[in-house]
Amino acid sequence: MSELLKNPATIVSGLFATIAAVFNIPFVDGLALYAWSNINQLFYISSLLVTVGERLPIPMEWGTQALVITGVVLLVKLLWDAGNDLDDAVDDS
Repeated sequence: MSELLKNPATIVSGLFATIAAVFNIPFVDGLALYAWSNINQLFYISSLLVTVGERLPIPMEWGTQALVITGVVLLVKLLWDAGNDLDDAVDDS
């Protein structure tokens, strides 16, 4: 049970569920889980925003900010997954 509570998807889901309950926004939890599970693709999309930012109708700074935010979240997810894999390898040996 404690491993389930330490899962980042559970933490993010709980955080956004709390926000959704307070502000009565029912789709926030689904958006958070979608973003967490597809952070790789969101990082690639934001890198494209920076690459072709001059031709888009949005400011280039927004693309840079999206790239930094998705990059940090992706790094956290990759480190979390690596830590879980390491724990599994230690437990198996």
